Amino acid sequence: MARSFWLNGVALRLLVYFALVILTQAQPLPAPIFLVAVVLDALIFIWQATGYFRAAEHNLSGTGSLLPLWGGMIALIIAVFIMFAQWWGLVLAANPAPEEEHHFAKLERYRAAQYALNVSDDGNTILISGTITHGVTKKLRELLEVTPDVITVHLESEGGNIFEARGLAGLIRQKGLSTHVAQICASACTTVFMAGDRRSADAGARLGFHGYALHDAAQLPRFDIEAEQDRDREFFRNQGASEPFLTRMFQTASPSIWFPDHATLRNSGVLRD
Repeated sequence: MARSFWLNGVALRLLVYFALVILTQAQPLPAPIFLVAVVLDALIFIWQATGYFRAAEHNLSGTGSLLPLWGGMIALIIAVFIMFAQWWGLVLAANPAPEEEHHFAKLERYRAAQYALNVSDDGNTILISGTITHGVTKKLRELLEVTPDVITVHLESEGGNIFEARGLAGLIRQKGLSTHVAQICASACTTVFMAGDRRSADAGARLGFHGYALHDAAQLPRFDIEAEQDRDREFFRNQGASEPFLTRMFQTASPSIWFPDHATLRNSGVLRD
């Protein structure tokens, strides 16, 4: 009885336990190893239980005591619970949860999905389309480094973040690039457009202007909208926009928008071929 319980039972079960603990550290655990481990553990347990209860029967016929039999039953129940817990650990090791994406990586991926930068076949033009959001200036700078023949930036955007738009504008001015609009360039996009040395638009293109708005004032309690408008108004002035246009450009309150005709844009110095 002692050998059947302590050696064949407890000692062997502890060895199996530690072997399965080692296996659960593997991430991910290959499915064949998982299946072999579970089957072997089940077979070893059946052999242990069968041997112990045979020994208990012999002991009962010799001494008449039921204590080893009931003790073995309790040990069997405990062992079964431990086995299922370890098997569940093996299941988790064989099917690890996908690694959670870092918050900043997720945010960057979300922002990158809002815009696109495409280079023309001849390498002379870059098209910026979508929302002007964080990261687009960095992407444009990287793209310009590998496309040195770019001379024009085409814009297709209804606006976005004014701070990022200023970054794009600064980069376009630094590189001496021209800007062009084929369809629409509105709100913060117009700041990017005004950075071009030469500024052109297709006949049906529209450029839209409105006063600035802060959608989340709680995050920027000291944000001065008037000061920011004055800053960009000065930028437009330095780029050749007329005073009457500078007075009018921010008078339309967001989300409404003012789309001046091409004659107004040309006479005001916004379009400059």
